[in-house]
Amino acid sequence: MSAMNEPSTGKDAFEPTCPFCRSSDVERESAFGSEISKAQYYCHNCQTMFERLKYDGKRPDTGR
Repeated sequence: MSAMNEPSTGKDAFEPTCPFCRSSDVERESAFGSEISKAQYYCHNCQTMFERLKYDGKRPDTGR
């Protein structure tokens, strides 16, 4: 499994990694990206901004 799919003990359910260089030296720039379901991150290794879906690993309750 990649680091993005493994649960962590931090406030983020999954630790993001840069999709370009695979570095884990990233920080969240904004809680909201181009959509409400995405967050913006900055990679310190390759100096690139990227977005990541917010997902806590749980299935949402759909009321069914």
